[in-house]
Amino acid sequence: MDFGTRSIRERPASARNGLTATRERVLGRRLPRSFYARPTARVARELLGKMLVYDGPQGRRAALIVEVEAYLGARDPASHAYRGPTVRTAPMFGQPGRSYVYFVYGMYYCLNVVTERTGVAGAVLLRGAEPIAGVGDDPRGLAGPGKLARAFGLTTAHTDLDLTSSPLSIRDGPALPASRVARATRIGLAEHATTLKPWRLYVRGSPGVSRP
Repeated sequence: MDFGTRSIRERPASARNGLTATRERVLGRRLPRSFYARPTARVARELLGKMLVYDGPQGRRAALIVEVEAYLGARDPASHAYRGPTVRTAPMFGQPGRSYVYFVYGMYYCLNVVTERTGVAGAVLLRGAEPIAGVGDDPRGLAGPGKLARAFGLTTAHTDLDLTSSPLSIRDGPALPASRVARATRIGLAEHATTLKPWRLYVRGSPGVSRP
């Protein structure tokens, strides 16, 4: 069900520079598939400030995306898709605008958004967010991909969901000015050719960012 442009009650973040500065925010339209069917790095940049929403069995959960990492498939040794499709990574080679959830370190689930055109693997890892509804009040509670997925109740059962029509969606919102966006190297990677690429992007000053 698409809830259109209804308003959604949010909890104010404690940090001055957080994006959740008002008490009520308009729930935007779902991002269309064309948004995701573009170069991964561009999609990653434009996901900042958008709203992740899950209308699950426990009710609505929502948060503003404030930290992401881009993974560029066959061009990127850090990508799960670097060596080609497997049963686990098949969603990365499929239709853009779908979810890719994986399990890591025997304890964490991580939510990714599939990008590029069908057959060309690419994904954006959602690393951090600011809480809005149904995910607690702690402004640091979603700072990290494992924390984010846990707060939303997401597991590998939620992989390959269509973000344009399923209960899991990303909603449109105002574009962030370049002055609010910082770029850095991705976190926790073994050294290789793409290690130093600035493919981690985050909102400056946001409490939902996992690391400065």
